[in-house]
Amino acid sequence: MNKLTQYLPKKAYERLQDNHEAVLIDVRTEAENRFVGRPLNCLFVPWVEAPNCSPCPEDFVAAIQRLGCQLDTEIILICLNGYRSNDAGQCLIKRNFSNVAHIVSGFEGDLDENNQRGNVSGWRHDGMPWDQC
Repeated sequence: MNKLTQYLPKKAYERLQDNHEAVLIDVRTEAENRFVGRPLNCLFVPWVEAPNCSPCPEDFVAAIQRLGCQLDTEIILICLNGYRSNDAGQCLIKRNFSNVAHIVSGFEGDLDENNQRGNVSGWRHDGMPWDQC
């Protein structure tokens, strides 16, 4: 059985630079993706979406396949802080995708002592390329 690989942002970015066939997929909601920012050159496939915010694994897998991802495509998932990307990655592994990783600290990372994100860890904090529209 395949296992979900865990990366910190720098390692994930290195993998994306080393393998130009690898895809970075942001699984956050549309609002997070639009208003908080996103990694450069990522694709957007939400794991959950408003209003019910419940995952629909079948729809998620179908969306990943519509992107052209094969079962052996290197897929790296990112979310806010690593929880949803872990769940989405486990979903893909259960459906026979063999080369799936997720970024454990996500885009904004862990909460700091003031319950704020982005100050301790995560894609932005670690200086990986991102933008905001």
